[in-house]
Amino acid sequence: MVKGVAAGKKAVISGYHDATGDPDKNVELAKQRALAVRDALKAAGVAEDKIELKKPEQLNAGDAAEARRVEVKLE
Repeated sequence: MVKGVAAGKKAVISGYHDATGDPDKNVELAKQRALAVRDALKAAGVAEDKIELKKPEQLNAGDAAEARRVEVKLE
């Protein structure tokens, strides 16, 4: 079990993308990144009801490569 998630917390996964390129493709890529993290957490033993996916978000500031990421927070 992943430490912290079993203690009544959820892993909240957010995929991000930048503003360059096709907006629909960017949203899909951010979603796929988040799903890959979800799948890795499930493979590590985290129960699906302990995982929450957030809607992909666009970041307009900063480095484009930095915007293309996934964050996981325990809430």
